[in-house]
Parts: sequence; structure tokens; C-alpha cells
Amino acid sequence: MSVGKAGMPVHSAIFGFSMLFRHNAYVDLRLLGYFLRVIEAGSVSAASKILLVGQPSLSRQIRKLERDLGVPLFTHGRRMVPTAAGRAFVPIARDLLSRAQQAESKIRSLKTTESIRLTIAAPTTTVADVIAPYIAAAGARGLLSNIRESLPNVVYNELTTGKADLVIGTGPPPAGFEFLVVGLAAIWAQVPKNHRLADESEITLKELSSDHIAVVDDAHYVRRIFDDAMAQEGLASNIAFETQSSHASQALAAAHRAVCISSDDPRFGLNPLLIRTRGKARPLSITLFAAWDSHHYAANHIAEVAKELQTFYSQLLPE
Repeated sequence: MSVGKAGMPVHSAIFGFSMLFRHNAYVDLRLLGYFLRVIEAGSVSAASKILLVGQPSLSRQIRKLERDLGVPLFTHGRRMVPTAAGRAFVPIARDLLSRAQQAESKIRSLKTTESIRLTIAAPTTTVADVIAPYIAAAGARGLLSNIRESLPNVVYNELTTGKADLVIGTGPPPAGFEFLVVGLAAIWAQVPKNHRLADESEITLKELSSDHIAVVDDAHYVRRIFDDAMAQEGLASNIAFETQSSHASQALAAAHRAVCISSDDPRFGLNPLLIRTRGKARPLSITLFAAWDSHHYAANHIAEVAKELQTFYSQLLPE
């Protein structure tokens, strides 16, 4: 069996390397370069001349690497000869340095606009009404290349878990993220064409309180905002249908079974009515926030995309 200094088996040394990288997770890559230069040059003296580093300093760096790894890489006598563990570590060190160089090269390339492909996460309604149309309109120059649909109450998890580079949410972003307000989306009361309110352009909450309502559950901010507005006016809403999909709410309205409360664009020929709240000039609406990590490698590009979405959304709104 091959052994290193003090009778250490080679397989034990390699096991030690693996445990180090698994648990300590840090080895100075500069020291790996020094180690390989000593191996290639054949001595610390020769390596120090190539590296332009003093021989005593280089010897200290090699000893530090040995302490970090927990195994002797050289015999430290009159001549520094690689131990069995040192010889076993050579291909590992070369692989680590190669991977580090590849990673550095990749990061540099990611900073160029041509290679940036961003993933955006948003609730289903926002994807259909805003994100997908924006990507189509941006054309070949666009940086968004993937969409993740998410429930509004967990959409910001897409940022914290690194699954998305940019998020459009309907509630305020958590502290620590950069954000801007994309715009306001009206919350509509939607009714079929032959409904008694079909010719109206707006409705009050008090008037709505006498109707059967179809609305999404409270995982959606539309529901929370609607419930809060009714409560502030001291009104009780008749929620006849609680759905997980605004499409279902719209279908129920089209079937004359309820008035749909939704921020979605109307479907099934429904007529949208703005919802007026007591004492407020602005009709009931939901705020769209764009949020991202300021430390992202493409943060500047993401911020530009968020601003473009803001402009694009303003152009979608009726005059």
C-alpha cells in the first residue's frame, strides 16, 4: 500500500481532501497555484524565482496549504519531496484551478448583453396580460427568455431561492430587494352583456354588496384588497363562489351565476365596471411591483428591463 509521511495511506489522504471540501468549503486558490508551481519547478527555490516570491514566503504559503488540508504535501527536510498525498493532490489541484478559471470566464461572458438570458416570475394574470406581450414586443433584443408562473402570496420566493432573476408581484417586496412600481391594475366587477349593470361603466361597493360574487381565494391580492375595501366601508360581501382561478370566476359570471371580481382582462364577452370606493378618487386597484436582487451579476440590465416593463404597461392602459 502506498503511504505518505508518518505512514498516512494515500486513500486516507484523498478522503481527507474530500471531507475538507465538503465541510470547510474554502481553500485559497492562490495557494493551489503555488503548490503546482513547486511541483512543476521541482523545488521551492526554483518556483520562487518563477513566481517572483521570496523563498521563505513561498515555504510559509505551502505550509499554510498543508494546514488547511490537514495532510503533508511535501517532506520538509533538506529537500522538499512530494509525499504520496502530495502526488495524489496534484490532479485535484489542477482540476480545481481549471474549474475556477472556467467559472471566471463564464461570469465575464455573462456580463455581456448578448449572453444574458433572464427568467421572470409573476402571477398567472400578469404573465398573460403583461409579461408575455412584453416579450413578444421586445423582439430579438429582449433579455427575458423564461417565465415562471407563481401564486401572488409566494411569488417573491422565486427571488430568494434564485429561481428567477426578476419578479412582478402584487404586494410590497420583502426588505433588501430593489424594486419599482410598474403601475396600477384596476380591479373590475365583470358582468355579462345582458346583465342589469351591463351598460354602466362603474359601480360602488355598496351596490356590489347585494350581488352574488365570484372571486379568487385570499392567496391572491385581488381578494385581499376587495375584502379590505368592503370591511372599511362596513359592508358584507356575498361570496357565492371562491375560486383558485380568475378564469373560473369569469366563466361563472358569463354563466349568469355571479358578478366576477378580477384584475384580469375581460373574457367571455364580459363588461368590466370600475369599482368606486367611498372617499377615494381612484377606483379599486392593485399595485404591480418589479423586484430584483441588487447584487445580481446583471442587476443593471434587470433594472432596465423593469423600467421597460413600466413603460410598456403604461401603454397598455386605456386613455
